[in-house]
Amino acid sequence: GGSSFVVRARVCAWAMAVVLRLGVLVATAAVVGVFAAAIRWRTKPPMAAVEPGGAWTMDFTDPSVADDWKAVDDRIMGGSSRSRVVHADGVTSVEGELVVAGGGFASVRYGRELRLDPEVDSLLMEARGDGRLGYKLTLQTSAFPGGVSYQCLLPLSESPGAEFEQLCLPLSDFRASSRGRAMPDAPPLRAADVRTMGLMLSRYEVGGGVKADIPPGAFRLQLRGLRAVTIAR
Repeated sequence: GGSSFVVRARVCAWAMAVVLRLGVLVATAAVVGVFAAAIRWRTKPPMAAVEPGGAWTMDFTDPSVADDWKAVDDRIMGGSSRSRVVHADGVTSVEGELVVAGGGFASVRYGRELRLDPEVDSLLMEARGDGRLGYKLTLQTSAFPGGVSYQCLLPLSESPGAEFEQLCLPLSDFRASSRGRAMPDAPPLRAADVRTMGLMLSRYEVGGGVKADIPPGAFRLQLRGLRAVTIAR
């Protein structure tokens, strides 16, 4: 009768209220999850970071650091060398194949902008080569854009079975070059002007000209870390 209808109506109303409350809770949880994910993304430590005291570092043992690098090989000059950046065995590697005909270099470039402290005068690198000569670190600056890079040869062991080495690369050792040619009119390299960097295997000398003893073939350069420091006081 009428009383049972009233009871059913109250039950339906109660059920609808429960459903609405559950919907609000689910929506609130979803919003909270979105904001939490955004906070985690924004607060995730960058692969290249400024440590307390102003020291810039790059941790090549982090698996995600390889994603910030891209290949820029000699195909832009008609060559056919190829390179890639991968993470394996706890380190980041630059690897590929060097083809000296038509070009003569395989390189990768860091995809983010750099900002070094003006007082930085050296870069410290922990790396292991494969016995090859011709590995270089390159720096591009805002003072001399347009394809010009400052290059420094990595003083790695020529033994294929060498262990990781600690390399010190003073900024004063970097030389300006463009497409294998020396740029004697380029201004001196200053840390404050550096905006990006790269790594390469090249048959060209740092100051320009062809280095004949860089053979073609597979290569692999392994990296653990890179740090900008001030040594001279």
